[in-house]
Amino acid sequence: MKRGVLRVAAAIGVAVAAYLLVPPYPRAGLETRSLASTRILDRHGALLYEQRASAGGYGRWVELDAIAEPLVLATLSSEDAGFYRHPGVDPGGVARALWLNARAGRVAYGGSTITQQLAGLLQPRPRDLRGKLLEAIDAVRLERALDKQAILTHYLNRAYYGRLAYGAEAAAQRFFGVHADALRLDQAALLAALPRAPSAYDPARHPEAALRRRRHILTHMAARGWISEGDAEAAAAAPLDLVDATQTPHARHLLDHLQLTGAIAPGAPEARTALDLGLQRRLEARLRMHLEDVQDRGVTQAGVVVIDNRTAEVLAMVGSRRYGERDVQGAVNATTAARHPGSALKPFVYALALERGDAPSSLVLDAPAEWRDYHPRALDLRHRGLVTYRDALGGSLNVPAVRVAERVGLDALGRLLRDAGMDTVDEDPRRYGLALALGAAPVRLIDLAGAYSALARGGVYRRPAVLAGEGGEPRRILSEATAYQLSDMLADAGARRAVFGPETPLELPFAAAVKTGTSQAYCDNVVVGYTPEVTVAVWVGNFDGEPMRGVLSMVGAAPLWRDAMLAAMEGRARRGFARPASVERRPVCPASGQPVGPSCPHARMEELRAGVEATCDVHGSGAAPGGARGPRIRSPADGAIFVIDPALPRRSQAIPLRADLPASDPRARWAVDGVRVAETDARGTAYWAPTPGRHRVGLSSASGEAQIELTVEGPEEER
Repeated sequence: MKRGVLRVAAAIGVAVAAYLLVPPYPRAGLETRSLASTRILDRHGALLYEQRASAGGYGRWVELDAIAEPLVLATLSSEDAGFYRHPGVDPGGVARALWLNARAGRVAYGGSTITQQLAGLLQPRPRDLRGKLLEAIDAVRLERALDKQAILTHYLNRAYYGRLAYGAEAAAQRFFGVHADALRLDQAALLAALPRAPSAYDPARHPEAALRRRRHILTHMAARGWISEGDAEAAAAAPLDLVDATQTPHARHLLDHLQLTGAIAPGAPEARTALDLGLQRRLEARLRMHLEDVQDRGVTQAGVVVIDNRTAEVLAMVGSRRYGERDVQGAVNATTAARHPGSALKPFVYALALERGDAPSSLVLDAPAEWRDYHPRALDLRHRGLVTYRDALGGSLNVPAVRVAERVGLDALGRLLRDAGMDTVDEDPRRYGLALALGAAPVRLIDLAGAYSALARGGVYRRPAVLAGEGGEPRRILSEATAYQLSDMLADAGARRAVFGPETPLELPFAAAVKTGTSQAYCDNVVVGYTPEVTVAVWVGNFDGEPMRGVLSMVGAAPLWRDAMLAAMEGRARRGFARPASVERRPVCPASGQPVGPSCPHARMEELRAGVEATCDVHGSGAAPGGARGPRIRSPADGAIFVIDPALPRRSQAIPLRADLPASDPRARWAVDGVRVAETDARGTAYWAPTPGRHRVGLSSASGEAQIELTVEGPEEER
């Protein structure tokens, strides 16, 4: 007994000495960053997920005036009614606790003030006599460093309430679904009971114990005159109205992306993403519906990303059918996984040619070709001779794209793709060869969308941003003229019609530039398109690389792209692509792709760079020797190459022969390899059934002669 008295006296002496001699508590020990969990919000403030703090729970620092007064009073009543009167340690309480602990031979009684409890929260120690003495010393140091309001603020933001909730704000949210400043008296009294024993007073597991402790606190508050007895009785009788603290994260792939990229600073109380949760949910539902439509074709997964072109912000990121589906790797993010984009890279091939002075009407040969061991094939196994860039891109013709890529150079193409944000493309593009033009380099869907978004922005690239307001710095990668010409080409439904037919899922009730892509062996379907306002990119396939059953992107991805674009454009003004001053609409000659001259018999309108002075070099001035104008072969073009399709009847593949005749010539005669085949008037068309080989086509009339050469490839005539 005497030893116990000595211990009490020693403890009180230590407390007095501490108050007189120890320095204030160091400010560095009061940092709050590790307490804050991060609320991740969509662009409108809707909660996507709350990410735990580094301390392992949920917490959000609020000032004392943002905590309801009933919780402050209930906490003082429960833990330290004399808080405003003691210097951090209550000598009577310490003496009583030490005396009882000495008799028990262990630390069984606390007697701690709120300041001492705060000291224990800041620096946890063993629950022995030495630990309690050090805690008392730290409490005195805290009183010397902070005023009472600051101490109470720290305590109410650090106390553990259960349900992984640290602090009053997190507790109010996780138990009652309200902010700390909106707590009712009954809710406040219940929360005040929890820091003493969060598990024992857990209202979900031990409601009777929680209610008894709540009534005890309310009774003491009334006895001290802090609340009326009527209010105490009403609060004690109130039912427990707890909310479910289980989180349902939204946009799981975006949340993973934020974590993997370290986009959110540790300890940030809040992060506002660029995501539009309403659009995200609509696209998630539509993606699942589309996959049900194509599941019998060996398709299991898809992804969609939507970018706001003005800000470069990511409005939606749907990474798979369902995040939790392990059998089809649902946690994989289709928008950030590198896949082969197929023909979706072709616009950047033509972009380089346009940058060098070519036009959408420039001509390129679509005929079988070979580059060393590389043999690009036409998707429909047909070749169309000389075609314009516009028609070649619209019809997604393979050989023309490779020919243009060869001309502009692989190094230039590789640089442009990387400048456009596709950094998965190797710095040495020669490793892919000319197949790079057809999508040999794997790229991420979000990067592909970012590159197309640069076209919508007039050739200015900005890195796509998942956090609101953090789009990358603008950087020009293409001229405004080239970006507009490409947009006009990609928005031209007529240019797609010859290959894909008159009706496709790509047609919309507003102007949209769009390109499809299908990788080799049907492993990937990609569609990327944009309006001036938004860019939408879609991928369809299987995460394990299993090929789909002959599914082209027009079937596998285009319907989903259409739905996503309609959803993304909902409520937006629908503007067309504005022609810049650097581009003018002018007539061009179909035979040369150049601006018409005075002798060109036909013209079509095209988007050309302003100031182009050269005119058609096929028809020239139209003058024959001696100044007389002679006959001209309008079709086919000189040097044209035709391919016989063995699957079609030979009679349906006849080549049309058309002429331009002076007014003085009533008739024209056609010959192939010196053999007369037909005679027509000035407006008539003759037809010649082709045979494989090189041929000389001749035209003669009263005013003169003209001839061209053409090549026909294909099987020999059946014997």
